[in-house]
Amino acid sequence: MKIDLNARVKYFAGRVGAFRPSRVTTFARQIAREQGKWMPAVAVDMLWSAAFHDTAFIDYYEADFAALRRRERKTFMTSLVQHHIANRLNDAEVAEILVDKRRFHRAFAEFTGREWLDLGEADAAALEQFAKRHPVLIAKEPISREGKGVFRYQADEVTDWQAFYDDLVGKGQVLIEEAIVQHPYLARYCAGTVNTTRVVSYFDGEKVHLVSRVQKFGRGAVSDQFTWGGFFTMLDADGKAVGKGHSGKNNTFYPVHPDSGVSIPDFQVPMWDEVVALIDRAARVLPSVPYVGWDVAVTPSGPVLIEGNWIPGLYETRVTATGIRTGSRPEHEAVMTW
Repeated sequence: MKIDLNARVKYFAGRVGAFRPSRVTTFARQIAREQGKWMPAVAVDMLWSAAFHDTAFIDYYEADFAALRRRERKTFMTSLVQHHIANRLNDAEVAEILVDKRRFHRAFAEFTGREWLDLGEADAAALEQFAKRHPVLIAKEPISREGKGVFRYQADEVTDWQAFYDDLVGKGQVLIEEAIVQHPYLARYCAGTVNTTRVVSYFDGEKVHLVSRVQKFGRGAVSDQFTWGGFFTMLDADGKAVGKGHSGKNNTFYPVHPDSGVSIPDFQVPMWDEVVALIDRAARVLPSVPYVGWDVAVTPSGPVLIEGNWIPGLYETRVTATGIRTGSRPEHEAVMTW
């Protein structure tokens, strides 16, 4: 999996332009403190990795590169490598179907398993009728990332539907969805958040390959993303957790869910075979966008799609959390050729 010269030069120029010595020293001090390393050596290694091994400072930190041997580091995906793959393989114009959540709902209607409403096409009366069927409303900005444009409202708290409608439209929260009821096994971990499974797939034109698997956990907020306090654990090929959970952003690890106390290493995605089958079907819908990170929610009756990300999002194991010293890059390289 070779990064072409243009991509590397562009990346390096961007890193140089954004370079701040204080950012290096901040990361280096934290890494040195957490792993018992000498700070100057860590700083030099970070700079060398950024310049010659396609590794952003945040990637170096989140994947525990300071604790890995160089040959082990080569097994890990980095932001640059993943972005290069996505841009190389995916048709950016077609991928806009995944970017706009309303277009996603239309294209993947058979997989989403929930009713939705576009306030760009519906009025306040339609919103009120929708709420009578679905008293918990999930409002989204159609184009948003990392859970930042997702909000939850209770219909019984609305007293003026026209004012509520105007407020949602004014804030750009024009996609309204039925709230998902998750599988009881997932609710044991966190009932207040739908805990989703991120599955990264690659469709080679004949077969769908799963090249990365992640389970995310929420903390009671509307989303399980990091921006809402969520964390994750990597999964093996059978949908089983490979170790403690972590957020990737600090040295806080979770042997159990901090709110429910349920074991993270013992986690197993319910209905895993059905999840795999769902991804196998969904990944064939847009063959010109073969590399996608899918968010899946498992309900009592089976898995449904939340969204698809044509730049899948970088998730990797951390040796300090799991003891695993190999990343997901070999799984990518085994099936991707050009």
